[in-house]
Amino acid sequence: MGRETLPSPQGSPPSDESAPSVVELLVLPPSEDSPGSGYWYTRNPDSLASVDLLSLLRKYRAAERAMRARIRKSMDMGETDLAALTFLVRQRSAGKTCRQRDLAHALNMTAASTSVLVDRLSREGYLRRIPHPEDRRSVGLEVLEETDRAVKATLGGLHTRMIHAAESLTDAERAGAAKFLSGLIHSVRGDADQ
Repeated sequence: MGRETLPSPQGSPPSDESAPSVVELLVLPPSEDSPGSGYWYTRNPDSLASVDLLSLLRKYRAAERAMRARIRKSMDMGETDLAALTFLVRQRSAGKTCRQRDLAHALNMTAASTSVLVDRLSREGYLRRIPHPEDRRSVGLEVLEETDRAVKATLGGLHTRMIHAAESLTDAERAGAAKFLSGLIHSVRGDADQ
């Protein structure tokens, strides 16, 4: 079945987008001539809609992975770099100055790995270290204006389309979608029975 891909110790996703995740390895892809969804559940009239909904979620995840790969390619950067800049732009938009430890926490990275990341992003001209405005003993991370514009230009249209899709739902449909997604989050965390 190919090589197994596991997340790195820092929790970063693998960099090879073509490699399946552990979850995808557990969910068998459907064959071209099979009416099955790819899940191994027995199809019956009562579960047809549920299995089809899970299949749509899998298709969404595949489309999202492809979109992230396109964005990384267009910005010529890796997944972690893009995640860091997106977080820092969000913090800047909220009027906050992020510390390196805040970035480490947000990305679930060690202090050492975050320092290497910040060094690289600083060297490549995406951000700079500044005295933190609220605590002069701390160092803040400031996204440069050009970086802010580039990230927003790249992701802005995508976010607008996603908000439009959510706003096209009725209140009841959004509540149902939220209940479904919350249930899946609990399922994959393993706390569905708690």
